[in-house]
Amino acid sequence: MHLRIFHRTRYYYRFPVCESYNELRLRPATDDKSRLEFFILNVQPPVRLRHFRDGALNYVHYFELAEPHHSLTIEASSVIHTTSQYSDGKPLEVPFSQLKFEERDDLHPYQTSSKYVNLDADAWRLAMDLKQDGIFETAMAVMEYIFENWEYVPNITSASTHASEVMALRKGVCQDFTHIMILLCRSLQIPARYVSGYLYNAPEHEMRGAQASHAWCEVYVPGFGWCGLDPTNNILADERHVKIATGRDYHDAAPISGRFDGPSGASVGMEIKLLVEKIGD
Repeated sequence: MHLRIFHRTRYYYRFPVCESYNELRLRPATDDKSRLEFFILNVQPPVRLRHFRDGALNYVHYFELAEPHHSLTIEASSVIHTTSQYSDGKPLEVPFSQLKFEERDDLHPYQTSSKYVNLDADAWRLAMDLKQDGIFETAMAVMEYIFENWEYVPNITSASTHASEVMALRKGVCQDFTHIMILLCRSLQIPARYVSGYLYNAPEHEMRGAQASHAWCEVYVPGFGWCGLDPTNNILADERHVKIATGRDYHDAAPISGRFDGPSGASVGMEIKLLVEKIGD
């Protein structure tokens, strides 16, 4: 699938703010299923952009804006060609015993508690009820359970809402659904990580979470690698999903994170414009 993406975020301040520092994870990831053809990033007021790879190998731009400013605008434009990671089949019938042969240091952070995902006995008991014979089959059962038992309700949670709160609320958005799936999978020692990105919403479909930056889960299946599942829509992550960053939870993979110095109550609002369009037939 050939996609064009435009993502603009604009922050407004009631009073001038300064010493703004921001990290941007907005550049689509590339692998054997995703080919990035074009990417440009623009920030106003003008800044000097630098970049690095973080611990999860995400491409991170960052900048500092010392001068006083009343607004900050960040625009990212991309063109990318995507293919479903499941075009060659699904990793079915891989037993849990295979995880014992994949005890790697790089997987450990995705099997333990993190900032917004804390393993506990209640989550473990629920996860055990959902467990199937295979790793991927279990992940699919978890995904379906979340989709059927959590209500999609925007604006009831925030970026800092913990998975334990969402367990009690049984409501939330894609970030929350993803945190719950990570929690339940990790409770069974399935490596699970958070993915931030975009979702193409075809005219004939009504995808939840496509109106803004999207989130979904990836689980690690020995012999296959990281497999994407979207609990918000109860679908496998396919060519409609554009990955930007991965991490232990939202804290590691937020598209935009930052801080500034200013008086109390300086931040007055934010506007987001997102377009994900299919190019050609």
